[in-house]
Amino acid sequence: MEKPLQLIRLAKKFPEKLISQIDKKTHKEDYINHSVITQRLLQVVGPFDWDVEVIYSESKPVAVKGTMTVTVDGKTVTVAGIGTDQNNRGKDDGDIIKEMESDALKRAAKNVGVGLHLWAQNQYFLSSQLAVDHEVSLEDVR
Repeated sequence: MEKPLQLIRLAKKFPEKLISQIDKKTHKEDYINHSVITQRLLQVVGPFDWDVEVIYSESKPVAVKGTMTVTVDGKTVTVAGIGTDQNNRGKDDGDIIKEMESDALKRAAKNVGVGLHLWAQNQYFLSSQLAVDHEVSLEDVR
């Protein structure tokens, strides 16, 4: 069985210096900028397909569904993510759609392991377990 090195690389935690926080009124939330997520994807798998569909309600954009097709360790997969309006009052529809697309990209990317540790928090085990299962050192997987 081939070692899933791309999957391990995708799932590897980001360094603290690339993680930011946003104040969500009731709590603080960690996030990684979409440009960093995109860099990880391009670094590990190269170019990928990304399609978006804007979802409207009463002629206002309310969500973006993003669909990503990517080849990881020789297997082509299609994953999706939904981005929603994150309290963008006062912004024009174009800027709101761009922010929702960014959110959708990050949510789709987590479905191939990228940034998943932010959602899982202290329950994250994927990259270290894959490394153990396939007898590789996370430090050696770059």
